Amino acid sequence: MTFEQLKYIVTVEKFGTLKDAAEHLHITLSALSQGLNKIEAELGLTLFQRNRTGSTITKEGRIIVAQAKKILFALDDLYESAEVLQNKLTGTLKVASIPGPFFQLFATAQQMKSIYPDINIQIREQNSQTMLEELKSEKVDIALAVYNHEDLEKYPDLAFTKIQDCEVFIVAHKDSPVIQGGKVVTEELGEQPVILFDDKIVIATMNEMKRVFGRNDIVISVNNPHIVQQYVEENKAYTIGLDLTFNHSQRFMQDMSSVKIDFLTEIPTTHSFGIVTKSNRHETQLMKEFAYRLKKDFQEQQPNLTETSL
Repeated sequence: MTFEQLKYIVTVEKFGTLKDAAEHLHITLSALSQGLNKIEAELGLTLFQRNRTGSTITKEGRIIVAQAKKILFALDDLYESAEVLQNKLTGTLKVASIPGPFFQLFATAQQMKSIYPDINIQIREQNSQTMLEELKSEKVDIALAVYNHEDLEKYPDLAFTKIQDCEVFIVAHKDSPVIQGGKVVTEELGEQPVILFDDKIVIATMNEMKRVFGRNDIVISVNNPHIVQQYVEENKAYTIGLDLTFNHSQRFMQDMSSVKIDFLTEIPTTHSFGIVTKSNRHETQLMKEFAYRLKKDFQEQQPNLTETSL
């Protein structure tokens, strides 16, 4: 039995037909069929039932394919460990972050790139809900997200490593009537335009404020945090957001007033920020190395880094 034959059975299980598996493996259909016959003969088991519509995996086949995946993952780890030891780590890493911690994330990525110049790190800003969904489908490898207890229950297959608590704030230009004398003028909340970064927690907070203080005539929701800052800087609207989003924008906050939202009782206004990964997927050495360095960088700022689970 060879590693190549193990790849055959894993690929057939993935695609469901010999034709599609052969195309993916860049081998002939005959070579794949012969390879499957050899491994089945060696094991004394039928792994797939072949028919005109495809190849259906058997009960025994599921067990063998699961073991084959473990062996191939271990082989990948072996090669990647050798690359790490030679500072020759390669591969692509897809990372997502909410606005704010993006700058620390970028610094960690630059450090990794200086050590392993052949790696490719793709970074993008997203809202937390999109990141959690894309972690499930493995479109994202590592995320810096904000979450709460509801998310821990909804995503049991994700691993959440808490970095810090974060609070929801109202932020407005210092000339805005929304905040006066360090306090929110609640009568103005429904009168003044508001612009929001499209995030589940932010939207939920806004909806609760509407319920308590009345609806706003103008509510703008955008996916670009820079547009939010521009509108608030020009005193065209106020905004609602997480403190860690604004903590990294000192120049922006110079002309702003901010107040913690502690006057809503029906929804939580304190949430968790942390590193999120998919717990049951195979982690490449690149993923492990980057997550380790990212945690280390944040630990230097927040020493009480803890794993969170139900």
